[in-house]
Amino acid sequence: MTMQVIFLPTKPLVRDDTFQWKLGGKQKTAKFRSFHRGEFFGELYWAINGGTGNLDDESLFAFSMTLPFESDEALTGVYHLSDGLTFGHSHWIPAPPGFTGMATVDADSATLSIKYDAETDIATGSFEAVFKSYRYRLNPKGTFTMTRLRPPEAG
Repeated sequence: MTMQVIFLPTKPLVRDDTFQWKLGGKQKTAKFRSFHRGEFFGELYWAINGGTGNLDDESLFAFSMTLPFESDEALTGVYHLSDGLTFGHSHWIPAPPGFTGMATVDADSATLSIKYDAETDIATGSFEAVFKSYRYRLNPKGTFTMTRLRPPEAG
């Protein structure tokens, strides 16, 4: 079982972050993206994601990755599924009246290369994945430069 975390912005982002990928010969740039540390049932993890579209206009198309959290300094490296990397693809699907549909599938193989500067909170990296289960035929290859999102300080 895997968990994927995707934050869909409620307003346009005004950050200089980039998350891009190629599918076949077509280059795409994410309209939303995030890099953050989260917690799920007491387990800390890193999450990186980006995508285009949204569920309202039936155009959501996104990729998301998670890694087990060890420390800020330990994030830099190359990761595969066997190292605890999860890599998912989510997209809009038709749904019955009154519902919104979304499908998410795990990659059959994936690699994430990341460099994180804990002082500036900036992560740069590249990724590649293969989705071939359930009739998917995707092989995204991409790059990103993102600043870590941090929750607001408690006041």
